[in-house]
Amino acid sequence: MMVINSARVLGVFIVAGYLLSGCGRTAPNEEEVLVSIGSTRITVNDFNERVANLPERYREIAQRRKAAYIQELINDTLLYQEALRQGIDKDADVKKVIEEAKKKILIAKLLSSEVEAVIKVTDDEVADYYDENKFRYMTPEIMRASHILLSTFDDASEVIKELKQGETFENAARARSLDPTAQQGGDIGYFPKGRLMPEFEQACARLSVGETSDVVRTSLGFHIIKLTDRRASVEKPLDEVREEISRGIYDVKRRKSFNDLLEKLKNSTEIEVNEEALSSEATDSEISGNND
Repeated sequence: MMVINSARVLGVFIVAGYLLSGCGRTAPNEEEVLVSIGSTRITVNDFNERVANLPERYREIAQRRKAAYIQELINDTLLYQEALRQGIDKDADVKKVIEEAKKKILIAKLLSSEVEAVIKVTDDEVADYYDENKFRYMTPEIMRASHILLSTFDDASEVIKELKQGETFENAARARSLDPTAQQGGDIGYFPKGRLMPEFEQACARLSVGETSDVVRTSLGFHIIKLTDRRASVEKPLDEVREEISRGIYDVKRRKSFNDLLEKLKNSTEIEVNEEALSSEATDSEISGNND
């Protein structure tokens, strides 16, 4: 039996249909023929329509490289014509793939018209959801800190004494810290909760801005930490999250509409499942899988 690459066959099937669509809709003398490929004619209007129907990123490429795109159309049409000449369209496996592709295309069209096209998300719905769920749209609290990293507790204690005697934190960091941030006076910048080691963040959380910690031990060594700034969590404005909320509401409505459609179809259709045959088939599949 011939082995079929279903993805490739599906791709050729769709491309071929796309190429041949529209041919014969207009009398040849009414439009200028852009390219002839055997019995297939592609007019300037056909070409422009096909380019216009491409996804935007491919449409821009096709418009910039028209000659290359025409060559792709020629190549695909030649291959499609040869496949027809060889009767590949009559192969049983190909017919199965085409039928499966047809089924999925029709289902997609049905869902587009019966589910997606009827869904509307209003500004009031977005605003109401935002008002009821503001806690979901908060910027995290962030802190900024500097630190001095030492290899032993005694070294860290010695640095703390120097700080108490008037040494600036930045100078001590540059002179004594083992961390690369020593070059910035120990500054590690802003960070949200969960970014750094728990022991380090817990020590920062206990500090007031401008305050320096006692010795804090982590897996990296012994730290002296200075909290230099803290910015509280704030609400993101509605305009900043409007699209996110709209997409979320749309997805909820789509799932409901999809489930309602399926439920209506199930209620209006007699469905019988042969549980005995299903059980037998499942058992056979398990045995086959174990033999592999």
